[in-house]
Amino acid sequence: MIETWLRTDDLPAEERLPHWHRLAEIGWGPTTVSVPEAAEFRSTSRALRLGSLVMTVEDLQPVHLARSQAQVRCSDPERWHLVLLAEGVCRFAQDGRADEFSAGDLLLHHTSAPFTGEVTASTSLFLQFPRKLGLTGLESLTSTRIPADRGIGALVAGCLRELGGLPAGRAAEADRLAGATLDLLNVLSARVRGTPSAPEAHPAALYAAVCAFIRANLADPALDPAMIAAAHHISVRYLHRLFQQEGQTVAAWIRDQRLERCRRDLADPLLRDRPAHAVARRWGFTDGAHFTRVFRAAFGLPPGAYRRLVQAGSLSRTE
Repeated sequence: MIETWLRTDDLPAEERLPHWHRLAEIGWGPTTVSVPEAAEFRSTSRALRLGSLVMTVEDLQPVHLARSQAQVRCSDPERWHLVLLAEGVCRFAQDGRADEFSAGDLLLHHTSAPFTGEVTASTSLFLQFPRKLGLTGLESLTSTRIPADRGIGALVAGCLRELGGLPAGRAAEADRLAGATLDLLNVLSARVRGTPSAPEAHPAALYAAVCAFIRANLADPALDPAMIAAAHHISVRYLHRLFQQEGQTVAAWIRDQRLERCRRDLADPLLRDRPAHAVARRWGFTDGAHFTRVFRAAFGLPPGAYRRLVQAGSLSRTE
């Protein structure tokens, strides 16, 4: 996994837009780009290359994009672009469809047909992947607003956020999340086309989606296998089987995630005035004595002693 950063502020003003344009065309192919004021153009991005896939998180100033039929014939990298808009507004048109996208929406487009796009100042996460991967039916989703706050769209967005936040050294986890994202995208396109797609046919995608759901709901003391299974329209038995295939149990995975969040909070100097029992409640532990026991078992020290040693510099924040 290769990590690359681009900060146009590191370049002279006259080189910022041309340099960004050259890099962008690696993924888009020849594209016409215009901006309100070239000298004011800004972009900051972090890209993770995962074999033939590229995951990018980018802050971008307003830009207008257009890829013509002549430019497609000239050169086509034959790639899909799956975009989660975190901030801003984007208008996009391709394959005879046009829509406006805002924060929390997913957008899918590709390089093998003309497109136009207009982006306000925005933050986005996007995954590039080759068309030759052979995912079926994605054309039904191009330039169509996909809400990321519910259903399969929320699961796709959760995987993208997890991917975008991964450190560069977590290649195995990145590969799994990327695969799960594409599996979920296949499920989504099947739903749009009216083609049945059982969750059991996409276990990697479902497992990643379940993990993202658990992380998002760790603060809820009611989080349990029944709640998780109901949210994903599967049986509790199948949920347990998913985790067994990973050498885990659902309850242990929830506990470990909660303990890790508590450990981070206890090590955070900005939270030093928050009592340990309040940290525990924040992450779903309702019994203080139980929290102390499982924390000591996991990290070798009770919560208070761990906090004191970390805050004093006697213990690493990652230990």
